[in-house]
Amino acid sequence: MASVDALAARLLSATLMFDRASLAALEALAAESDRRVLRRGEILVREGDPSDRFFIVLSGRFTVHKEESAGWVAEIGQGELIGEVGFFAGLPRMATVLAARDSIVLEIRGNQFEKAAEVLPSLRQAVTTFLACRFAKQAPNSSRPKEPAKIRTLAVIPAGGSRISPVFIRYLRKALGAATRTQFLARPDIEARFAGLPIDDQPLLNWLNELEARTEIIVYVADEEPNEWTRVCIRQADSVLLLAGASSSFRLNLSEELALSVHSPSTVRLILVHDNRSATVSGTAKWLNERPHVGHHHHVALEDESDIQRLVRFISGKARGFVAAGGGSLGCAHLGVYKALVEAGARFDYLGGTSSGAAMMAGFARGLDADEIDRGTHNIFIKSRAFRRPTLPHFALLDHKVFDRALRAEYSDVLIEDLWLPFFALSTNLSSRQPHVHRRGKLWQAVRASGSIPGVLPPFFTADGDMLVDGGIMNNLPLEQMKELKTGPNVVVSLESGGPRKYHIDYDRIPGASELALAWLNPFGRASLPKVPSVIHVIAASMLAHRPHDIAIGEEDILVYPPVSSTISFMDWSRHSELFSETYDWTIRWIEERVRQNDPGLQALLGTPDQQGVIQGFGVRRDPSLI
Repeated sequence: MASVDALAARLLSATLMFDRASLAALEALAAESDRRVLRRGEILVREGDPSDRFFIVLSGRFTVHKEESAGWVAEIGQGELIGEVGFFAGLPRMATVLAARDSIVLEIRGNQFEKAAEVLPSLRQAVTTFLACRFAKQAPNSSRPKEPAKIRTLAVIPAGGSRISPVFIRYLRKALGAATRTQFLARPDIEARFAGLPIDDQPLLNWLNELEARTEIIVYVADEEPNEWTRVCIRQADSVLLLAGASSSFRLNLSEELALSVHSPSTVRLILVHDNRSATVSGTAKWLNERPHVGHHHHVALEDESDIQRLVRFISGKARGFVAAGGGSLGCAHLGVYKALVEAGARFDYLGGTSSGAAMMAGFARGLDADEIDRGTHNIFIKSRAFRRPTLPHFALLDHKVFDRALRAEYSDVLIEDLWLPFFALSTNLSSRQPHVHRRGKLWQAVRASGSIPGVLPPFFTADGDMLVDGGIMNNLPLEQMKELKTGPNVVVSLESGGPRKYHIDYDRIPGASELALAWLNPFGRASLPKVPSVIHVIAASMLAHRPHDIAIGEEDILVYPPVSSTISFMDWSRHSELFSETYDWTIRWIEERVRQNDPGLQALLGTPDQQGVIQGFGVRRDPSLI
């Protein structure tokens, strides 16, 4: 067990910031302490119990639960301490801690710590400093969303009627190995090293524990059947990939049933593998309906490595998002920002937005380029005049049938779950009074619901009876929803008109019903009416009037405020191409300026010049082929 003691000493030294000279004393403390193996779901400490010992995680992952909170409130990974606050403060356990997978901890009791402190007098001060630093980091962020622990172990399980694709494993090995120290393990690897020993024996667990300390990610490749090795893979994994050929049988198999019984939806991804990247995908819904508790799904084409690289960014917590705010016709600005960034080398993994921002991102997720989306905008709002078709004002001011037909013509009946690029749209659920995130269903219906301006268009009603209206009412910039779906940097585009706009209207001149009727009957009388903004304009402006002052921008996120002329109103779709072009040119200059300033966030998003070949000196080469 000496190697385990040495590992424990190294982890303690790194956690408490000791130098190498202290390793011998820490290794002696580890040798005196007990090691505990916990299976997935076992309780390590229970809220309210006495704090007579603390723990250091040698391998594995734990979740922290409090009685008053639904779900876990924090995650604890390798090298972190558990229960140290109550132990040193003499307080009862403040939370319950569960093993999120098979894990090993070092258990340190009071007498063992006291004995080690006599040999290493600085031990108490190191612990005090560690606790002070922890509290200093946590206090300001108490209201921020919980961050998942880094994935250290990944299991690949065959799904449906499929076998595990060796081509996929080869690509995954290459993509992970390019960025991390990765170890792939299959049953033949274990049998060759531990010949004659049971798969689940203690020496094997100890070796896996040591291996985890030397690598960044271990990938467990399960067998085709739910045998003991497959069960070990599932229990040892922080996250599971259910891997299937898209054309194979979609029926749930026994290995998947086991994985879904022990893993939460947030840790399971369905991977549908395609030989080629076809223009359209179909049949995803039947896979997801069979697996309602799968948190995420991805389409991966094996004709190149781009989809695998995107998957690795999701796994490693570095997936890149583009978050698009709503703003009526101002949403056309997103086309310019997106096009300029992609030409400069950016690659996005998840697209999401509200209202017109959702409409623009839906086009990109479907595989269209910015110019094609701009032409579609012209078809919907100029050619079809979708927002210039009034109706009897019983359900709404506009005839929604015209708008619906125009949307369907542009987006067809493609389903969100069949898109190659993950996408969501945000609407407001008036039935539940909660945000409604569209991740499945017809793409055009998600865009329609997200842009259902109250009073202007009728609400969108789901098959479940939910009444949905414009997402901008609840959250016009859905960064929070993006962060709930993935971890990693985001480009966040907020739309603001060019400062306050004044309306010089003599209120007393606004006519009443009879005066207005006479003015409309007289062709010359209409010209004398005051230039009061239309009902549609006032409703749209009212929705956008309440904007949060503080956006929860993370350290890796990039906030973009493209300038928008105050002469372009929320409903002035006639200038869509002008706004697209002006924002594109502005974003090119904005990128060039930030490149000159060596902005680290933008550099991380764009990659190095050698990788992308688009940043030349201080400028950005426009390369339409990259769209």
